[in-house]
Amino acid sequence: MREFYRYLKRLKNDPEHHGAMATIIKVQGSSYRHEGAKMLFLKDGSQHGLISGGCLEEDLKYHADEVMVKQISKTVHYDLRSENDLDWGQGAGCNGKITVLLEPIKWEETFSSVLKVLEAGEEVISVCKRDEGHQCARFYYTLSGVSIGAGLFNPPRIKQIIKEFVQNGKTIANFYLEEHKTSILLELHKSKEDLIIFGAGPDVEPIVRRAAEFDFNPIVIDPRESRCQPLYFPDASKLICEHPESVLMKKTIDLSGYVLIMTHHFMKDQTLLEYFVQNKPQYLGVLGPKRRTARLLSTDQVPSWIHSPIGMDIQAEGSDEISISILAQLILVRNQKRAKEWGKDFKTTAV
Repeated sequence: MREFYRYLKRLKNDPEHHGAMATIIKVQGSSYRHEGAKMLFLKDGSQHGLISGGCLEEDLKYHADEVMVKQISKTVHYDLRSENDLDWGQGAGCNGKITVLLEPIKWEETFSSVLKVLEAGEEVISVCKRDEGHQCARFYYTLSGVSIGAGLFNPPRIKQIIKEFVQNGKTIANFYLEEHKTSILLELHKSKEDLIIFGAGPDVEPIVRRAAEFDFNPIVIDPRESRCQPLYFPDASKLICEHPESVLMKKTIDLSGYVLIMTHHFMKDQTLLEYFVQNKPQYLGVLGPKRRTARLLSTDQVPSWIHSPIGMDIQAEGSDEISISILAQLILVRNQKRAKEWGKDFKTTAV
């Protein structure tokens, strides 16, 4: 989950803040959010994120306040299956049992090391070692089982457990350590993923803004210094004022993830498209109708993996609506692996 990364950044920006982190650790039946979903409660009363449609947050805040005052972890259970609205029933819009772990949290030096790993594009495993009183001590590891930051908890099987956890494709899971007579909770944490956008026209502005909101790192590439600047793209993580050919040649950034071609320049688009056909990224979207993309490729058929026209087919009008359709498609592609883990099957409807 990327929420952990987002909340660590928030704590880093204001180290004096402390609060309580809520994590859904078990779901039986249906729920608004899945296991691993997080929410942050801060001492100043602010709340960040949701773990339900708004039906549990008010009650959860009381428990979070207790956790912040006592500085102890707490597990809270909600049964949403009752038909009695007074018992978190159908008025909640869910039909399952949810277990939430609340932990006190504040900025600590270990988080600097964790953020460094996440911002390098790598994933982090957190291990919650719980005692009989359900108190949680957190330790952090790379996917290969190397300890990150402070903390000494290295049971003999930890690397094997992490390997099994990663291979299972889950974002959260419980394991029992026989040698320690204790259970541990493993979570997979991810950072934002780069969204490379070739082009800095006005139509790119809402895309960058919304991409940042939905946990992408927007990187804008355009040779025009008059356009490629923070004035127009304050939410961009990086602005590269260079010609596309130069970026492709230097390879100073990773181009294997999410890529949008929006230069509005036929020859530049053609150069970019030729490169990415040979170096297939995880997602490639090309602005313009499919017949234009076919001309760029000098072919009658556009490969099905190239999204052209770009975005979900919501009959979008104008740059704002188009940006929503593009983000919807990006989120879908990003979530497809997770959807398979949850036993769901849905497809893009872009044409």
